[in-house]
Amino acid sequence: MQSMMGVMFRHLRRHTSLLGVLTMGVLLPACSGGEIVDFESPDPSGGDTGGSAASFGGSGTGGTAGAPPQGVTGGTGAVPSGNGGTGPNGGTVGSGGASPPPNGGSAGTDPSPPTGYLPARIRRLSNAEYDASIRALFGLDGSPSSEFDFPPDARQDGFSLNDAQRVDTGVARQLAASAEAIAAQVKARALEIAPCSDPNPGEACARAFIESFGRRVYRRPLTTAEIDGPDPNDGLLDLYRLGAEGATYADGIELVVRAMLQSAGFLYLTELGDGTAAPGSVVSLTPDEIAASLSFIVTGAPPDDALLAAAAAGELATPEGRAREVERLLAPNGPARDRMVRVISEWLGIDRIEKTSKDSNVYPGFDAVREPLRRESQDFVTHVLWGSTATISELLAADFTYSEGPLPQPLAQYYGVGSASGRIPLANRRGILNQGAFLSVHAHAHESAPVLRGVAVARRVLCEPVPSPTELNIVVVPPVPDPTKTTRERFAIHATDPDCQGCHRVIDSLGFSFEQYDGMGQFRTHENNSPVDSSVTIDFGKPYDGSYANSDELAVAIATMPEVRACFARHLFRASAGRSDAVARAVEEQFLSAWSKLPEADQSNILKTLIAFAEHPLFIQRMVTP
Repeated sequence: MQSMMGVMFRHLRRHTSLLGVLTMGVLLPACSGGEIVDFESPDPSGGDTGGSAASFGGSGTGGTAGAPPQGVTGGTGAVPSGNGGTGPNGGTVGSGGASPPPNGGSAGTDPSPPTGYLPARIRRLSNAEYDASIRALFGLDGSPSSEFDFPPDARQDGFSLNDAQRVDTGVARQLAASAEAIAAQVKARALEIAPCSDPNPGEACARAFIESFGRRVYRRPLTTAEIDGPDPNDGLLDLYRLGAEGATYADGIELVVRAMLQSAGFLYLTELGDGTAAPGSVVSLTPDEIAASLSFIVTGAPPDDALLAAAAAGELATPEGRAREVERLLAPNGPARDRMVRVISEWLGIDRIEKTSKDSNVYPGFDAVREPLRRESQDFVTHVLWGSTATISELLAADFTYSEGPLPQPLAQYYGVGSASGRIPLANRRGILNQGAFLSVHAHAHESAPVLRGVAVARRVLCEPVPSPTELNIVVVPPVPDPTKTTRERFAIHATDPDCQGCHRVIDSLGFSFEQYDGMGQFRTHENNSPVDSSVTIDFGKPYDGSYANSDELAVAIATMPEVRACFARHLFRASAGRSDAVARAVEEQFLSAWSKLPEADQSNILKTLIAFAEHPLFIQRMVTP
């Protein structure tokens, strides 16, 4: 056992597993800090955590971590200094100049020279991406990230796909425990996952498995050093020999899989190019990096065989090739559903519905509708994207909800409709903002929250820059409870407080329009025996200025506005690029400039907006940072 653990440890150190990296004191990409976005309680959509193109090296106290993923080195920088090289598209990299946009751009892209680039980086898989990868590789159901209690994903601009994921020794242990459990299941199916025609399977079959299956696990071909080791007894094949010695072929495969699932090659995605460029240079991603980026952005899972084949054929170097693959992945019965539903849910914060709780004395029926509300949002978004128009306008202003099966009785009662399925008309609820999930998440445990709802609409739907109270050095003191007043009457104090009225003029005008719904999103006409007032007049000098009877009228009015389409395009960029900090702002503006040249119908189409991002030349280009 001591010998086995020694070889395992050396291999993991050599190939930058979490164990090796942490032991050697090398810094993994991690970002700290973040914007506090509280308005009385944490914004359910999460804060905007800055990111950095952190090195996979960094200064350490015990040496370097050996051979990291392809294109990554130890030491003090993300990539070593060099004299340049040739990128996958034929452009020169490493010389300080930018590779030209492939084919001069395409429809929906801007062929003019870029003025900024996303930084070269590596990022750890999110929990959902980890689970999806395990399903794709081994056909295993379930959620290892939940079973082994991985910590919640870090968020940037509310999205879980980002480069701010932390790793500490506790996370490393959880990942190791998950890898051990999965490898044990693989052992029981060894000849299915690592087939061998030899009746006495041995090293030749193990090598073939490591090369072919390792290609899928690492999302790139393995290096000779990873297979055979830079030194004796350091490679994956050595691990196989050690596991199989005095045991079986399945034991050897189990140990190999256990090591693969703890390796940085599996746990991290790279966006570094070929790794030869000097700091300050612009690089093109390798074909394998483009395939992985496309796949995780569109499907939240590793690339399939067709995408890998397109990468190998050089087809992903062109906007047309990338668009073709994204369209394939976005097909109605394709693999993109879970990922795209998650993007919409994280955009509006409704992914938090699973962990939202209410005071049972005030809302005794909430526990019965929480899960149906989650499923309703999922079914509704899926239908809009693949069963209807796929437009942001329908998402925000549809006069129906949708249920794949019969609407659960608690939810039917909640909405005051029959237990129907398919499209279900709703008389007084237009679009996703007026559905129960959004309204419940953006509310307090015991009452509605016009501030939380107003902030969510302002920031996420209208892209209005609403600062947090802490940024303004304001201590929030909620209005005193008063059982003789409505929530709106109590919150009217904001209009008379000089410290509050500037921001709350915007926030409350939006939030009060939702007062026809209580803290769990149920329709109401009275509160504390007084009529509720959801009418608002907005006068900010904005395109959405006007008088609205309630949030239904507001949703219908803003749903078709160009500013709202552009706001969603910004958030989709951030969800896809995994960045929302100042470094990414110039790139975001370039994408918005190109997106604005699309036909209006395409601008409103959520799926075509994603395709436009994949087509943009900046999708495959990165700046190497010092």
